[in-house]
Amino acid sequence: MNAERELDGQLKELLERSEEILSSHPAAVYLPCFYRSAPPRIFLRRESVQVLIRGPKILHYEVEPFDLEESGYEEVERGRYGMVYEFLPGKPFRLELRGTMMEKRLQPGGLAEEIYEIRERLGVYDLVPLLEIHRLEDTGDGGVPLRIRRLDHSVSVPSYAHHGDAGLDLCSAEDVELAPGQRAMVSTGFAMALPEGYAAFVQPRSGLAARSGISIVNTPGLIDCHYRGEVKVILVNLGEEHFRVKKGDRIAQMVIQRVETARAVVVEELDETARGEGGFGSTGL
Repeated sequence: MNAERELDGQLKELLERSEEILSSHPAAVYLPCFYRSAPPRIFLRRESVQVLIRGPKILHYEVEPFDLEESGYEEVERGRYGMVYEFLPGKPFRLELRGTMMEKRLQPGGLAEEIYEIRERLGVYDLVPLLEIHRLEDTGDGGVPLRIRRLDHSVSVPSYAHHGDAGLDLCSAEDVELAPGQRAMVSTGFAMALPEGYAAFVQPRSGLAARSGISIVNTPGLIDCHYRGEVKVILVNLGEEHFRVKKGDRIAQMVIQRVETARAVVVEELDETARGEGGFGSTGL
């Protein structure tokens, strides 16, 4: 019984510490009991827990391996990250890590349960404030640099669900309920800067369209490279039932493409083609 009381007391202490940190910082860094064997990789937020890993999706420390996929974590994105955390009060520590960001979205009140599960598998040394974390530009992978400014740090930034996907998943930054036939402009919690010569095209998610009839009014929504405001998605409910969007839900996908600039040239005649002036339906059903 004494051991149980000590564990309960420790859990209560961890929850109080996490609440204290999250009241003024974007996340709390969870340091396992043998944290010196690996850099900080676990970040607690109010509505999610993120883990940055390299290699297999399992955290190996001295207590018990923590299988992330088995525990409900999903891959968010891969890349190089810069972070600043406060190991001692007033003494920020900077670190750069490369890896795969895994995330588990939490139900209301779920942070306590997740802290309990992490502690049981990995033990705990301390919780410290995360001052900032951001994806670093990494041209070594051949990708287009997409600069993201987070407007809501509790919402995941755009990311590919799987390696090789064409569309980045966009998440909702608010709770919205759509009646049949209703449309709404939904915030995503970020703004961005595309390189010159590129544009972003926001498109519906096929799963939402197939299951619930949720689409986008202006599909595909075009975002020019000079736009710096918050990215928003105009959802429409084409189904027959009310549909609820929860904060953090994936609501659309965004494809980044290179675009050419056209130069209008006025001519007297156009060249002849086999189709000619044939319009809608001219090629059959």
